[in-house]
Amino acid sequence: MNGTDNSRTNQLLSELSSLIESGQINKTQVLELFKDDQPTEAEQSKVNLQTLFYVLGAFIVIVGIVVLIYQFWEDMDQITKVLLTLGSAISAYSIGYYLHNQDKTKELGLAFLTISLVTYPIGIGTTLDLVGVSAMEMGGLTIIGSILFIIYFASYFAFKTWLFLPFIVAAGSSVFITFTNLLFENALTPKHFNEYRGLVLGITYIALGYYFSLVRKPSMVSIMYFLGFILFLGASIVLTGFKPNINVFWQFAYPFLLVLTFYVSVLLQSKEILIVGTIFTFAEILKLTSEYFSQSLGWPIALIIAGLVIMGVGYFSFEVNKRLIKQHS
Repeated sequence: MNGTDNSRTNQLLSELSSLIESGQINKTQVLELFKDDQPTEAEQSKVNLQTLFYVLGAFIVIVGIVVLIYQFWEDMDQITKVLLTLGSAISAYSIGYYLHNQDKTKELGLAFLTISLVTYPIGIGTTLDLVGVSAMEMGGLTIIGSILFIIYFASYFAFKTWLFLPFIVAAGSSVFITFTNLLFENALTPKHFNEYRGLVLGITYIALGYYFSLVRKPSMVSIMYFLGFILFLGASIVLTGFKPNINVFWQFAYPFLLVLTFYVSVLLQSKEILIVGTIFTFAEILKLTSEYFSQSLGWPIALIIAGLVIMGVGYFSFEVNKRLIKQHS
């Protein structure tokens, strides 16, 4: 396309944009021009069925490899174990790489790549055992997680496919958990160590969710927001403590965190955040009811009050979803 063609194209696009803004034509009319290029319903069903078979086949292969390893593991020497586990992972990765680079077999290539991604941890762990590093100790687990993170991260940039993203997050999370365990393996673990790690992971997942929203990875956005707020609010509610060991700071801060969660769910138009916020609001209501009202009012009255409050929160959550999230979508 030469400069004249580019200029003409830009002019036509500008005119089309002006017509859409003025309301003279709409989106349906524009899409109608491309109807011949859209896949038919039968073609879409065929593609979906193919993908289903690929996923099912990959799952069965993974189960078969695991069963095979389990049945003959004790009878194999270490080198054979490495050849079976790491060899299977590398072979599946190589086949997946080849198939993914062919236009007609991209989906099948993803199925083989999935097999490799699942079997790599076993293969790397077996290889570490072969060289004298225990794969079940924190040091070995940290090495496995680090190697997996590098493989998954490099593969994502090589293949440019979403498949590697959940594995990257899982590997990075395992490195964080095992490495922090390794740091305090022979020392006194700080108080509320796991809760604060949950907070860090939760905030990290939320930040990743926001990043994925910027780069248009909607599936990862939902997963990261959902898991992130579960970890964040879950760790926070545990940090509030339970009567009589109440942490005043977190007990005071937690309701504000719940309000912030509902605000963020509206701001980011996220049903997942809204659902998590609603569930943890229910949990906080039941927790406060059992700690402060069950003795003074008695369990029956306390449960009635808690039930009514939960109904109110449920109604509020439903209205927020209907009026502010669905309407915007």
